[in-house]
Amino acid sequence: MAAAGRLHVVILAGGIGTRLWPISRRSRPKQFQPLLSARTMLEETHQRVLPLASPERVWVVTGEAFTSLVRSQLPAVPAGNVLGEPMARSSAPAAALAVARIARADPEARVLLTPADSYIGDAAAYRDYVAAAVEAAATGCIVTLGVVPSRPETGLGYIKRGERLERPPGAYWVERFTEKPDPATAASYVADGGYYWNMGQFVFVAGVFMERLERHLPEVAKGVRRLAEAGEPSQELMARVYQEMRSISIDYGIAEKEECLAVVPTALEWSDVGSWRAVKEIAARRGGLDPNPEQHVGVESDGCFVMAGSGRLVVTVGMKGYVVVDTPDALLILDPEQDQLVREALAEIERRGKEERL
Repeated sequence: MAAAGRLHVVILAGGIGTRLWPISRRSRPKQFQPLLSARTMLEETHQRVLPLASPERVWVVTGEAFTSLVRSQLPAVPAGNVLGEPMARSSAPAAALAVARIARADPEARVLLTPADSYIGDAAAYRDYVAAAVEAAATGCIVTLGVVPSRPETGLGYIKRGERLERPPGAYWVERFTEKPDPATAASYVADGGYYWNMGQFVFVAGVFMERLERHLPEVAKGVRRLAEAGEPSQELMARVYQEMRSISIDYGIAEKEECLAVVPTALEWSDVGSWRAVKEIAARRGGLDPNPEQHVGVESDGCFVMAGSGRLVVTVGMKGYVVVDTPDALLILDPEQDQLVREALAEIERRGKEERL
């Protein structure tokens, strides 16, 4: 593990996590929920990076409505380091909002950019990989962490490994970055063996990131520089600047265009925790398919994941492999192989005028 004295950590805590309804709600999305432990996903992320950066070098970017929630969950992080976006503009503007401030104070600062809602099985090993990425970023490139894919997955970005870097050992130039391929292409990537899933973890020098942002997304760079120069921008200025910025991810906006991109492959157990199937798979590996055993009675029910949070007794009879999530105002019974249909269920709930359940 290495904790560079000037390493900053930017945690992206936006998004709603619709496929994890009914735990993830518009008023309290998945990153603020304790899905996989007693801590919320945001708190878990902060615990993971604590040895790398002291609280004054930790930044959280979230929706304007959630800044108070972030501050209550991460009281050690200075209030001024919690940045609220007036509207969602995807990950590139969100990252740039924090990095512009860091670069203004110290353009040579190293930055780790991490989502708030990832599951990483070995935090110590993760920090070692970050240390290697910090060393690779000294070459002036943007570095991403990759993980060997276990299956064809169309919802993730893929990184094609190129030539090995001179330093550090285990880092490679990126030959190609592809965001969310079709099923046949994803299958060919897995068979090839030279591709990695993009974990959404980026490491770079703050000033270098701003240079690349200027090159690839000049209107975003212009907007966040204006906000950084304002110090504590008013809500009116934030809204005006964000109205003018396009909504685009780092993957599409920068990584796919960037020539100086490196990857540190990892052997981490990782998930973007984007669905109940992912939660069930993680729980199964950890031997915790029944997180509330005192509230669940299963009869001839094998391989089910039951999250009972309503206080009611949940009884499953003859169910195989299902996901059951019980909350005070909604009950989800799901075949995890059909987890993409949760969004359709939410659309139907909205059509029925029951937005308060969303």
